[in-house]
Formats: sequence, C-alpha cells, structure tokens
Amino acid sequence: ALPGTLRGDLAFRCPSCTAERLALCPKVTAACTEIVREPGCGCCPLCARLEGELCGVYTPRCSGSLRCYPSTDSELPLQQLIHGLGRCGQKVDLDVTTTLDHEATNEVQGTENPNTKRPAMEAWFWMESARQQHLNERKTKMKTNQLEDPRTQKVLQSACQQELDKVLEEISKMTSEDNRGPLENLYVLKFPNCDRHGLYNLKQCNMSTHGQRGECWCVNPLTGV
Repeated sequence: ALPGTLRGDLAFRCPSCTAERLALCPKVTAACTEIVREPGCGCCPLCARLEGELCGVYTPRCSGSLRCYPSTDSELPLQQLIHGLGRCGQKVDLDVTTTLDHEATNEVQGTENPNTKRPAMEAWFWMESARQQHLNERKTKMKTNQLEDPRTQKVLQSACQQELDKVLEEISKMTSEDNRGPLENLYVLKFPNCDRHGLYNLKQCNMSTHGQRGECWCVNPLTGV
C-alpha cells in the first residue's frame, strides 16, 4: 500500500463540468445499460463497455464490476491498453502491472461530482506499469542482440512506435518524489495512436482535460503529420 502522505500529495481535482460544456456532449442512446463519464477529465456521458468488448486508456470504462484487462500472454500490457486492445472481463486477482482497474482510470461515475478527487493510485499505476514495460523492452532487446547475427540488418521501428516508446520511457522515469507533477503531467502527454502494424491511425486525439474532450485531427499513417 502507498503511504498516506503520498496519496494526499498526488491527488488533484478535475476541473468542473460547466453547463455550456455539457450542452455540447452528444446524446447517449437509450440502449445503454450503464452510463459513465468520459475517460480522464472529460465531461460527456458515454455507454459503458460490456463484457468481452474492447477497452483501454481512451475508451469508456467497463460496466459494473467488470475490469479492463490486457491479454494474459501480452508482454507489453500497458501498450496494449493504450491502443485500446484490452477486453472487459470479470474482476480477477492479478498483479497491478497487468491490470487496468477502473478505479485507476475512470473511477468517476457519470452521475457523480466531476470534482471528485482522483486517487494517487492512478499516477502510481501508470508509473509502475511504464517502468515494468520499459524493463521488459530492455530485456527483450538484450536477448535479441545476443542472438542476432551482427551481419543481419536490424528492423527499424516505425515512427509511431518510436514516438510511443519515448512517451513510455518518459513515464518510466517519473518518480513519486515529483509530488503532484507525475499525475498532472500524464494528462498533458501526447500518446500516439498506433495500429497493430506500428503505423499511425488516421485519427489522432489528445486526452480529455479541463472538462473538455480532447482535440482530434487526421494524419498521414506513415509520418503522423
């Protein structure tokens, strides 16, 4: 468990969702079994994801007692969740580095006060997950280099993958001693939206902050521009 002082130091409040901002939100369909608020500090109500549906960092949280999990054989669980390739499933006891608990990402219900404090668990989760993924990547690279024929040309990473790796490395270097910094900085970091082949998805979006939906734009899948 985290020390109580750390929890208090890292907690911060999302900005209020004003009536003007809420008026701009799209209407939720009547077919929704549960309505939740947008990820991050967004304000708009959305349909919660059901069991078996794809989920991740930028998606609405899973319905009810469900949690968003990466695949059990994933070597890079954080990256999988950033890509929205997790699956909503019944809660099971797993290590924190392989679990995306809804309390660590979108714990605020659509009907609750948007000023609800976000726990320090969120910053701790991201930092520990990023550190773990960074270590896994380094181990993989070391093994690859040992087995690789020096005469074999290395396969270069795509621009999107390189950009994502830089962001994950930046998170992995954050420390709890940074006080409120890590948690606030997570919402301003730009996570590239890469597809399964490492190319940029045509639609890129910033995270929801200050009660507003993140800005979206279209890019070239090869360059991200």
